[in-house]
Amino acid sequence: MPKFVVALLLFIAYPLYLFAHPEGVGEHVVEAYRIVGEPPRIDGILDDAVWENAEPQSGFIQLEPSRGNPATDDTEFRIAYDVHNIYIAFRCYDAEPNKIINRMTRRGDLYASDVISFFIDPHHDHRTGYKFATNPAGVQSDNYRYEDTQRDSNWKGIWWVESNIDELGWSAEFKIPFANFRFTDFSHKSGPTQIWGFDIERVNRRKSEVTVWKQLTQAGVVTRMSDLGHIVGIRDIETGKNFEISPYLLGGGMGATDADFTRQLGTGLDVQYSLTSALKANVTVNPDFAQVEADQLEINLTRFPTRFPEKRPFFVEGNSFFETPYDLMFSRRIGSRGNILWGGKLTGKVGNYSVGVLGNQTGEFRFSESTPSEKEQAWFSAIRVKRDILKRSNVGVLFVNKEQPGSEGWNHSRVGGIDMNLALGKTYHLTGQYAGSFHPGEDSDNFAWTVDFAQRNYLWSSDIGFERVAPNFEINQTGFLRKERNRGWQRVSMRSSYSPHWGKHQFFSGLIARLSQSLYTPAYFAEWRERNPELSLSPEFDEDLFKWSAGANIGMDFREILLDDITVYYDRSREVELTEVFTADRYGFEMDTDSTKPVAIGIGVDFADYFNFRRQQAGKQRSLLLESTIRPRSNLSIELDSGYAQSFNLEGAIDGRFFVSSLRTTYLFTRESFLRLFTQANRERSVSMEIHQTYLLSLLFGWEYSPKSHLFVAYNETWGDATVGTAPARELQLENRVIVIKVTYLYNL
Repeated sequence: MPKFVVALLLFIAYPLYLFAHPEGVGEHVVEAYRIVGEPPRIDGILDDAVWENAEPQSGFIQLEPSRGNPATDDTEFRIAYDVHNIYIAFRCYDAEPNKIINRMTRRGDLYASDVISFFIDPHHDHRTGYKFATNPAGVQSDNYRYEDTQRDSNWKGIWWVESNIDELGWSAEFKIPFANFRFTDFSHKSGPTQIWGFDIERVNRRKSEVTVWKQLTQAGVVTRMSDLGHIVGIRDIETGKNFEISPYLLGGGMGATDADFTRQLGTGLDVQYSLTSALKANVTVNPDFAQVEADQLEINLTRFPTRFPEKRPFFVEGNSFFETPYDLMFSRRIGSRGNILWGGKLTGKVGNYSVGVLGNQTGEFRFSESTPSEKEQAWFSAIRVKRDILKRSNVGVLFVNKEQPGSEGWNHSRVGGIDMNLALGKTYHLTGQYAGSFHPGEDSDNFAWTVDFAQRNYLWSSDIGFERVAPNFEINQTGFLRKERNRGWQRVSMRSSYSPHWGKHQFFSGLIARLSQSLYTPAYFAEWRERNPELSLSPEFDEDLFKWSAGANIGMDFREILLDDITVYYDRSREVELTEVFTADRYGFEMDTDSTKPVAIGIGVDFADYFNFRRQQAGKQRSLLLESTIRPRSNLSIELDSGYAQSFNLEGAIDGRFFVSSLRTTYLFTRESFLRLFTQANRERSVSMEIHQTYLLSLLFGWEYSPKSHLFVAYNETWGDATVGTAPARELQLENRVIVIKVTYLYNL
């Protein structure tokens, strides 16, 4: 069956790959000016002699809301370079400069401001590149682009920018070292001039207007590396330094209710070395992530855990190299139950191949083998190889392994798979993966495959997907998959959306349908009976029963009014569980106000039928989500997020209440220094009717005193309820309290 599906889709879509991007540089070309004397001073004021000599470019057009029309306020830019850096200057004209929306925020958070951004494809491979952006306050934002439209927002480069507001609008100057780019070949000391992909996007937030220099394709608002304009004339450049050493020194203390406050002193090291201009190696020894913010909790009434994002610096950069349709390598598994002793990583490109190698040892530093430890000792490793084919397509393999000592030798958990991403024409994509998992014991019925064929443009999108996950396909030792043990599924799903403009507003709608069937092993039923001896199978249950679901949503994106967007949705499904076969409804709405205002509010209301896994019966739930952001000053933001949910049994009585709330206050002294207060409360009363509550308080001061060199002062404490002696009631107790001072410094050699 999987071979037939793949062959059929390839046969249908094969002719479409002929519509590749056009050869040559096209009409949108800018020549970079070679700096002979002094480089420009990066201050946001465009009065340097360099900008008098560099060729100006303008003539921006709207991407939104009036697609194809000239920009209401044009943008002008110039490009220059020297041996080690590229410089780009922007003049963003604005007829009403006093109304420019300007926020001083932390790096990467530009949404609530006017923005100027540009995209560079230094490989000129039409599939990878980098995005750099800033706002009128000079806040930095950057990311890495791959597979034409995908983004890795965890990538952070070393570069400089300054902005300035004046009577013409606002301006910005960028200085970006060539060392940020992973070139396939950077030995152009005397070779021919290079051609880079290049485009610009500007957002006028108060007008909800997005303008571009070149890109106006069927792909919509997501910039494609295959549709950029070009920079020409760059030659005789060098990468500069390629060896980074970042040691850290940490001091502080920790304590808890049942433990005395103890002092701690630690050190560690991060090393980064560019083996070639396109291949980078990272090594970390005793890494510490004291400065990383705790996970923001959310109400979860499903049987599966929440997937929290990776935030640790060593893992976030280069994580995109290991991404596949199935999440075979989820880096949060590494160190979740033990300290990371050391780790190594190699990522980059070798010709047409993308390569990723990862290795980590977890456990606990011990002075002798007799020292007891409760930390998990394990070795994690991953190998990824991906080959570029055709114009914007690739095929790849991924192998992930976890080894840990057991009573009878080493236990292993291994997963691997092959995947493909085929870009067929301008807007068609065929993606898929075939993967297997291997654990001690008999390996059978332990494979999974998925195939998805999609078409997307700026007005509508649709896709059809086929998937089979075998009952014994288990990847949660190294990856992440919402799946019960010894239970799988096979299904076909279809999705479509349509988003036309209505004047300055945009209407959107979507449809989704799915037909699926659960797959069981005899062990699944045996384990279920052991866990639920008092229950029996529903008379309606049958292993061959099909589940189905269908849903729709409609909404509107508003512009230049207080209400930003509103969405309503409805879904209906047939659920098949061992004790219940029932029809479920889900409906609700979401609404957001204008995020550029000093006060922005988001509301979500949801009503749903669901299967209560704890009770093993159908029930109902209703939830309310409130999100608010207050910006009394440009450099101060207060974010309050709260969620409340209730669950009901078959008789309509409340059998669970869940509440979670968080407050994040951030004050920026400068763009490089900030103070953040984060608090979180979680309170729930579930089926047992016991009340459980946890609280978190986190205070962090951060200062990046030079690029990638930081000072952090962090204070954290958590509280939770626990039984005390023989008392039936639970009391709130301090679980731990930690204060840390951490200093890191980057040596660039």
